[in-house]
Amino acid sequence: MSDQVNLEISYLQSKISIVSYKPTRFEIKDNNNTIVGIISKKGVEVPLDKVMRFQTLYKTLIDLDWKIKLSFEKAIKYAYSDSAWNNFSLIETGTKEEKFAYYYIENALFRTSSLWDMLAQLYNLYYDLNISINKVHYKKIFDPLEQYFSKFITNGTKIFDYIEQNDNSDCKGEWEGNHKFINKLRNKMTHKNSPNISAFSNFDFSFKNPPTYLLKRIIEDYSTVSKFINNFLDEIEEKVMNSSNNTTSL
Repeated sequence: MSDQVNLEISYLQSKISIVSYKPTRFEIKDNNNTIVGIISKKGVEVPLDKVMRFQTLYKTLIDLDWKIKLSFEKAIKYAYSDSAWNNFSLIETGTKEEKFAYYYIENALFRTSSLWDMLAQLYNLYYDLNISINKVHYKKIFDPLEQYFSKFITNGTKIFDYIEQNDNSDCKGEWEGNHKFINKLRNKMTHKNSPNISAFSNFDFSFKNPPTYLLKRIIEDYSTVSKFINNFLDEIEEKVMNSSNNTTSL
């Protein structure tokens, strides 16, 4: 591999590896026994109920993050293989390695998109926004025009500014507008045609992006949303767990 390839791989792996989650976060113990769950009647909130809901979201997050990391690992392996790297063509159908790279990239893309809704679920629960779980969407939660936005205006503004950032891949370091680019890519994949093939018709006219280009954009977006999540989890843990410890000690 060339020095450039090794440099790119090292950069991507460093962005992935910096994301980690404590396995014992939101763990509650009573007389050294771990409380594994609490279920109350609908509309009735019992002590520790909210902590257990955070625990459910957190375990889901850890499971999701593991799958994203696995997809990135496989995608990097195939995208930077000699075959995919040396034989990429904007027009012709890709090699087997290139197809595998796109497959794992798509996996990572859709799961990374889920992280944004996971972040919104955490805000909905923590700030008691009372939005139905099935109707929580990050673009609604972090919309400055919503009345509840004032409850978390500082963090909410940072998140809103990022997801609305204009596309710019000519800047140094992390590219700008990664989220908008990825959102457009996902919508095309879901509602129109595969962005991983070049199309020349009235249905669509576009060239596919190299797998390595997509990896940089998706991994940087993954790193950003994971940072938003981790920072907010620290805030939640400090306040919610202190409250739960007071409850269990009664």
